[in-house]
Amino acid sequence: PLASLTHANQLPLFFEQPHNILNHHIVTSHWYCTRIQVSNTIIIIIMLSSSTRRTTTSLLRPSALASRSDILLNASNNTNTHQLSQRRTLLGLVHAIDKRVYRWAKGVLPPISKTENIALGSGTIGFDRDIFSGNPSLQHLIDTYQPSITAEEQSFLNNQVTTLCTLLNDHEVVTRKDFSREAWDYMRDEKFFGMKIPKEWGGLGFSTEAVSQVLAKLATQCFDANATVAVPNSLGPGELLVRYGTPEQKEYFLPRLANGTLIPCFGLTGPHSGSDATSLIGSDCVVSKHPETGELGVVASFKKRYITLAPVA
Repeated sequence: PLASLTHANQLPLFFEQPHNILNHHIVTSHWYCTRIQVSNTIIIIIMLSSSTRRTTTSLLRPSALASRSDILLNASNNTNTHQLSQRRTLLGLVHAIDKRVYRWAKGVLPPISKTENIALGSGTIGFDRDIFSGNPSLQHLIDTYQPSITAEEQSFLNNQVTTLCTLLNDHEVVTRKDFSREAWDYMRDEKFFGMKIPKEWGGLGFSTEAVSQVLAKLATQCFDANATVAVPNSLGPGELLVRYGTPEQKEYFLPRLANGTLIPCFGLTGPHSGSDATSLIGSDCVVSKHPETGELGVVASFKKRYITLAPVA
């Protein structure tokens, strides 16, 4: 259909709202594929059907183009009013079809739930906004954030973390697929698994910056040690229990998580959904009543594979 817009001897260019033509951007609400001939130069332009999209073009800067915002180039100079009217009618028909297809697509897609709307409106935008702008500024990070650790955290980094690194041999860990008993005991004794758990529950009460520096240093010696310490301090239930657990849950779990008696594991990958956390293929969730108290609860069943720390959890 687009080919019918361009004839062998008539090479017109149509668009409704040209903007910044010399800055190589055109905003349009239709689809076009046409040619422009300026002197001996032929320029090919393809534009998208959206009023909000921009298509980069490789337009030259002839003075003939700089003086007009509505451009109609005719190689043979014989396009009459009737032909122009026909083309405008065709473009209007395309625009009307676009609207109907869009309304149809909106009716087919499921509506966004209230919970999804809340999730979409949550959170903030940080440095990722600068990355997607194409011109990130590290100076903005320096001016906005001033990460620092306490003297206690620095001492742990200089002493306990350094000692643990000397107990790790990356080649042996990969070959044996396990740490030495000495390394396991040292991580438990020095509360490497409870860095984010408050001191009143037996943990170290370290900041996120301190945990980050500990993990970075461990990764330079043995990446498996980095992952083993990272899971309990980030993906594990410790911090969630501190914030939202019941008194009974905190009293039972937090001290055992802090000293390494309980080691959490991380199960993300499913046999049919991969590592897509939003896909719950093979997972079930049932709301039921407690047989004795009648309290409502949720029974969740999951099928997982490749579970981090599963052999030692």
